[in-house]
Amino acid sequence: LIQNAEATLAFPSRFGLTVRFAMKACPNAAILQIFDKRGLHFDASSGFEVKRAILAGIPPSKISLSSQEFPDDFNELYPLGIEFNACSLWQLERFGQMFPGGSCGIRFNPGLGSGGTEKTNVGGPSSSFGVWHELQNDVKAMAARYGVCIKRIHTHIGSGSDPSVWQRAAGLSLALVEQFPDVTVLNLGGGFKVARVQEEVATDLQVIGAQVRDEIADFEARTGRALHFEIEPGTYL
Repeated sequence: LIQNAEATLAFPSRFGLTVRFAMKACPNAAILQIFDKRGLHFDASSGFEVKRAILAGIPPSKISLSSQEFPDDFNELYPLGIEFNACSLWQLERFGQMFPGGSCGIRFNPGLGSGGTEKTNVGGPSSSFGVWHELQNDVKAMAARYGVCIKRIHTHIGSGSDPSVWQRAAGLSLALVEQFPDVTVLNLGGGFKVARVQEEVATDLQVIGAQVRDEIADFEARTGRALHFEIEPGTYL
């Protein structure tokens, strides 16, 4: 666990890196505590995982919630200090109604996915995860209606290991970032391929990381915006 944590913390980055362990891979308290001590943060996919992490001693400020199902007790969870990514226009509207003038992230489907099967591909037309990228103007309008500041763009393409797909996904995600001037964080999710049998190819974090780092550096040179970068490995850790 420690070796894998160190490998993810060495992911190439230009303007800062946060590694979030995707709790759904294994929400065991002892494992969460090991990763917490190594400096990792945490990705929760439900309100229940948020509470489980807090019970394990994880500071709420190190927990980010991205959930298909909006928690019934979100009005109690968010004030604890967690981060939140709205995964649909409906979730963004609910957030705005509950916390007008607040700040959150948006999970977009960039129109591109990767994975060994359709079940492990969580981007592109076959996936329901995130706001479809062509609805970015709807996101802007919804945020403006409630005075919500969009500070993070989150995308996730799946569990593939092709560096060229990750580079393309980074480019598409940065194009979305450019449309939201207050965004300071880009999160490309996880899905780093683990080779379980001899024929499979594991994701090389240094290879895909170098390409993403260069994309972010080019973005900064062109726009003057230095983005903090986040990843969310799960099974890889």
